[in-house]
Amino acid sequence: MLWIIISSILAFIITLFVGFKKLLHLDQVTPRSSATGAIIVLFLFLILRMLYDMGYFHEVLAVAFMSSMYASVSGFLIGSAIKQFRIKSGFKEIQYVNRSFLIDILPNVIALTLIIAGIARTSLLSDLNITPIRITSGLSMIALGFFGITLRLIPEFRRKGLIILDRSIEWNDVLAYRWYSDEVLEIDFEFEGVIKGYQTIIPPEDHLKVETLLATKMLEKQDEEND
Repeated sequence: MLWIIISSILAFIITLFVGFKKLLHLDQVTPRSSATGAIIVLFLFLILRMLYDMGYFHEVLAVAFMSSMYASVSGFLIGSAIKQFRIKSGFKEIQYVNRSFLIDILPNVIALTLIIAGIARTSLLSDLNITPIRITSGLSMIALGFFGITLRLIPEFRRKGLIILDRSIEWNDVLAYRWYSDEVLEIDFEFEGVIKGYQTIIPPEDHLKVETLLATKMLEKQDEEND
């Protein structure tokens, strides 16, 4: 039991560091890469299941493997959430964000539900036996909830820049913006030497506010460049 706990803790610490380093961004995940990853994981679990049925994969090893997998997921998500929170804090207060039930409030409700379900899954508040799998699987649900709270599907216009999904773009890196309609805004920005574009929906009643904000930021950028 002790070595299972140690291996899970090590897996958690390693992936916590990886998640904090932001080696992978959400916009880099494509449907093809997601499908490939899912196939690899399913194939791996199928092989392990066959080895388990044939007696070559002992139950203790299976428990250790699953605990380490859950711990790895937990570490990566918590590391990413901590990094995301620090980035948002560094970009100061929100000056505009599109607040609506479906794209702002509902995701937070789902995230809080995951956190509560994860706490229940750990069995810490029940009479069930506490096991490494219950602890790590519950922790992975809690971590997913915390990560969901720090992540918005819509861009945040903050005092020092934009937060788009899990990327942070300073105002100096925003190149241009254009309106395709009263509700569709596209922002061009440079990130790590690559020019990218991002489209988002802005309610018509917020059009003037966002236009004023962006125009002001672009003028401030131009004044800094002239100085």
